[in-house]
Amino acid sequence: MEFIRNIMKKEKRNNGTVFLVVVFAIALLATITVGILVMTTEEAQLMQNQLYGADAMCIAEAGLNDAFAQIRADSSWMTGFSGKPFNGGSYTVTVSGALPNRTIVSTASSSQGYAANMKAVVTIGTSLPYVIRIDSLRVNE
Repeated sequence: MEFIRNIMKKEKRNNGTVFLVVVFAIALLATITVGILVMTTEEAQLMQNQLYGADAMCIAEAGLNDAFAQIRADSSWMTGFSGKPFNGGSYTVTVSGALPNRTIVSTASSSQGYAANMKAVVTIGTSLPYVIRIDSLRVNE
């Protein structure tokens, strides 16, 4: 009888230990799962930021190309654009400098509120259609 009581006491001790190990394992797995979810959420946010930033960059480039088209038709064009809509966003273009050199700055805002700018220093040809040579192109500077 004594022998059976000793075995039962040992089993009770083991049951408590197993319970603690199981609780620890569940806590560890929960921590790992939360960590993976946080990393996945951050990666998705970074990818979304990259896409929205690229969208703003494309809008700024469209503003630059629009200005180039105006200058190809009229080399003295310096009017620029203010808040011209494009692809859900808008761009503003300023032109400065004296012929044959001009500085064109295109600042864009996407529909998600992201911003980008491009600055081109150009040399304009002397005959129609006016050829534009880009001497320097700066992005988000």
